[in-house]
Amino acid sequence: MKSKLLLKKVGIEYLEVLADLRIEFIKDMHPEYENEFLTELRKATINYFSVTLKKDSYIGFIGENSDGEITCTAGLLIYHLPPLTSSKPRKFGHVLNFYTRPNHRKKGYGRELIEYMKTTARLEGIDRLVLNATKMGYKLYKKASFFEPEDMAMILDL
Repeated sequence: MKSKLLLKKVGIEYLEVLADLRIEFIKDMHPEYENEFLTELRKATINYFSVTLKKDSYIGFIGENSDGEITCTAGLLIYHLPPLTSSKPRKFGHVLNFYTRPNHRKKGYGRELIEYMKTTARLEGIDRLVLNATKMGYKLYKKASFFEPEDMAMILDL
């Protein structure tokens, strides 16, 4: 039986937890990273989150099971673009660090978290969510109504 998931929007009071979860996410994607590098990355992540959480340009999310164990996490980086189709500026949310701990995968937690994020984003007045999908998350995002836009995204690493 799947345990009930408690989903929360969290802020600066969860700074250390969010940083630790991001490092877990990175280690899961890049097991080759050395601990020394991950320690530096954690410090930089804490600095980043402390600024963006205080400026309300980042929202953290966590999901806890009925035992109080954190099972999944994600973040939403909020940014504004100039008006395009109306006189109102556009408010976008970039989904980051979407991560379900390995021993909690395939239980529907990711689906619940993405739906919670979508609801929260609407309440925050966000017009569009964007994300970069990994192969593992692609099906989940498609089921949650994310789509590949007709406009081709391009990247330039500087």
